[in-house]
Amino acid sequence: MKKSALVMIFPLTFVTACGATGGPDDPEAAPEIAASQEAVSVSPDFGARYLDCDEFAGVGLAPLATVAPLVPDDYTVIEAVPGMAVVVAQAGDCAEISVNDHVARPGVFAQLGVGVVPPTGTGDQNFYQIAFATTHPILAARLRLLGVNARYAPFMSYEITSTSGPEAELAVSVPRPAGLAFELNGPVTLPDPSAPPRPLTTFNYWHQSAWYGNILQENAVTGIRLGEGSGVTLTAAGDDLEAILGSTTLTFPFFSSPEIFDEAVLTVETDAF
Repeated sequence: MKKSALVMIFPLTFVTACGATGGPDDPEAAPEIAASQEAVSVSPDFGARYLDCDEFAGVGLAPLATVAPLVPDDYTVIEAVPGMAVVVAQAGDCAEISVNDHVARPGVFAQLGVGVVPPTGTGDQNFYQIAFATTHPILAARLRLLGVNARYAPFMSYEITSTSGPEAELAVSVPRPAGLAFELNGPVTLPDPSAPPRPLTTFNYWHQSAWYGNILQENAVTGIRLGEGSGVTLTAAGDDLEAILGSTTLTFPFFSSPEIFDEAVLTVETDAF
């Protein structure tokens, strides 16, 4: 039986993300994907950086019965209330994403995760990663080659339309992986860029691979500033995600915020425990 830990809802000040995969959608990405294959053959571990990013992160609940089968037995799912697991949805738009200090370009990313007890006792928050997508082909390829459920998604979109002052509308579309596709939509109050930033915060995302064991994606994030986004709703566009959530929509009663951050340093480690 899947392990779970019944805990009180934890305060989530921010959740960031990183990961993805190359694919046939963009022929111009082929040389970078080939280079990624060669790099993984030398050393599967790698690093990446996200600079000057806008992001939305929301935390809600999904039935433990549908979430637990997605998480390997090496992890303990957080049972926030009896019968319900913590889920996180994120998406962001960065001025620059780079891998091993190369291939720097603007990019969009998104991911879905399940709250888990820290398997190594580290990190401010820990999540088992269900899916990751990005418009950065080499980041996607590096993660996909490790066995992470990452997708290169060149048609992802992240849009903020200002309405009045800090008030705006968020519209995010994440079409891949197709079965887990989703959208985020709703009104937000944007962060104040002049507000004091929060301290360095570390978020761990995990995924178990048949080839590289338990893969850690450690995100050390600096310059975090939060807004307010309680009106944002996730709409499941993929059948698999709808089945997991038990609904076509998901709200975020515990944490729902547009965010900005200066930098996220991603360290990817294979066979982490």
